[in-house]
Amino acid sequence: MRSRRRSAATRAALCGAFALAAAAATAGAAAGTPIVVAAGGRSFAAVVEDSETGRAFLAMLPLTLDMAELNGNEKYRYGVSLPAAAQHCDTIAAGDLMLYGSNCLVLFYGPAGGYSYTRVGRLLSTDGLAAALGSGTATVTFEKARLEIGCRPDGVAPVFTADTNLPAGTPVTVQGSAGIADGAADWHDVDPADPGLLDRYAFFRLKASLH
Repeated sequence: MRSRRRSAATRAALCGAFALAAAAATAGAAAGTPIVVAAGGRSFAAVVEDSETGRAFLAMLPLTLDMAELNGNEKYRYGVSLPAAAQHCDTIAAGDLMLYGSNCLVLFYGPAGGYSYTRVGRLLSTDGLAAALGSGTATVTFEKARLEIGCRPDGVAPVFTADTNLPAGTPVTVQGSAGIADGAADWHDVDPADPGLLDRYAFFRLKASLH
């Protein structure tokens, strides 16, 4: 039976890559469930509130809406019915995703305030948002975020793969998992910096998410 033991140099190279990925990913992580908002050929990472409103919105995804223009700072769409818990908002920031009344979804791309809204979520970055939405009706897609980073030892060099719909540079928190074989049912949490991983496991993956 062929041994799965690797050299110390191989273990160090792989674990170093894991540690670097995790360190880069944890900066600026935000609370909430991650989604992706797409419009005008651009994608924006966002988080949805952990609330009755937020959970109801997540249950609708994926969702594509033609959103009308209003006041040079927002896009809105009636007919999106969600549980409401409105509060008066003195200030609203660009990137805020709000519910007006109980059936009007509003995405702000400029500052506002003075009305009552229920918060649904917010974009993590609004760079390029106004241009992506344009000056008229905008087609906007909301979908759950997906990001899985995999690592499979291949001889003496690990192979990394990624599958994501998040825009580049999105902050994430990374959790490591490993199994004795590809497709094994006994995935469990591991320390990505553990120097013994390659001695004990044949397949590795990292799951990453905003939270």
